[in-house]
Amino acid sequence: MFFTYWTDLPADAGFSLYGPLHLCMLAIILLCCILGCHWFRRQPPDRQEGFTHRLGMLILLTELARIGVYAAAGALNRYELPLHLCGIAVYLCAVHSLWKPDWLGQVLYTLCLPGAWCALLFPDWTCYPFFGFFSLHSFFAHGLLVFYIHIQTAAGFIHPRLSAIWKPILFLCLIVPPVYWFDRQFDANYMFLQLPSDGSPLLLLSRLAGGNPAGYLFLFALVVLGMMTLMDLLYRWVSK
Repeated sequence: MFFTYWTDLPADAGFSLYGPLHLCMLAIILLCCILGCHWFRRQPPDRQEGFTHRLGMLILLTELARIGVYAAAGALNRYELPLHLCGIAVYLCAVHSLWKPDWLGQVLYTLCLPGAWCALLFPDWTCYPFFGFFSLHSFFAHGLLVFYIHIQTAAGFIHPRLSAIWKPILFLCLIVPPVYWFDRQFDANYMFLQLPSDGSPLLLLSRLAGGNPAGYLFLFALVVLGMMTLMDLLYRWVSK
């Protein structure tokens, strides 16, 4: 069942949320981020730049490998496009590894970093066997995203500022409407704009909204804004 798509899996094939395997994977990713930040900050600028380029390309190649496997398995459909925030973050990291505009750093830190960690903490791929391709790839890909953003922030290549929060807000204003339109037109749920993922805190927002889609989106927007603000304040506090 290593390459079996979720539609062909038995009901009991998945792994447990916060089971031993899930917690072990989270611990490994967290440890890699901590050690990676410590190692990366001690490297000379030329080695930092070279490692950043290679890591950005690895993140991109990992996504291309996923697309290739999905296509070979006949599972590349409208539900597997890179339209989730983490799917978009793959290409943002690849671009950032070559050029480092400030707006991109702000987006990666305030939006993509917490988004990738939330995906790791509340994975929506628990239907897959833990040691299956789709599960291992998801952990590895999201792990690379948080690793990249953490080391770039630790080394100062990303400099979060509350005064620049308008940049990720503008980014969301540009990408959310077309993704929402796609969701509505093709019965998808990218960026969880239609429904919360199972086992995630977004379920609470849906309950608070009484199942009302507009209310859910409004609460979702408030949570995202609060999260971005908290991320910038946290960086300011830690960097003092």
